[in-house]
Amino acid sequence: MKRLLAAALACTLAAVAAAQTAPPKESTSERQKELSATTQAGSGSSASTQKTAAQQAANVQASKQTQKMSKEEKSRFAKDATRLNVNPENSSGQAATARMQGQTVAASKATAKQNDAIKTKEGKAQLNKELQQKSSP
Repeated sequence: MKRLLAAALACTLAAVAAAQTAPPKESTSERQKELSATTQAGSGSSASTQKTAAQQAANVQASKQTQKMSKEEKSRFAKDATRLNVNPENSSGQAATARMQGQTVAASKATAKQNDAIKTKEGKAQLNKELQQKSSP
């Protein structure tokens, strides 16, 4: 029984050692052939490259035929777009924001300052007294 167990262990070790050996290397010429085949498959044919170049040339010609805007036209277009985007009825537009800011400033100026009482000695003493009462349980 011990011999059978030892033989099984030896076979297992031999199989593990054989599995860890490196596979035989390909020759340099075989690797070059495989590499060139992979490169050609990924790059596409020269016919598709020529079609792409012809399409790009046609696009450039079409682009050159369109009329370009002058600086004045661009400026006028930008001003018109800005003017048209301002809608006084829109609650999120620029005019509504300016109106809301004006209302907020007016309300703020109408409200009495909260820290006027603190500027006097009596106000400071009153504030300290209130704080001590709130902090003590």
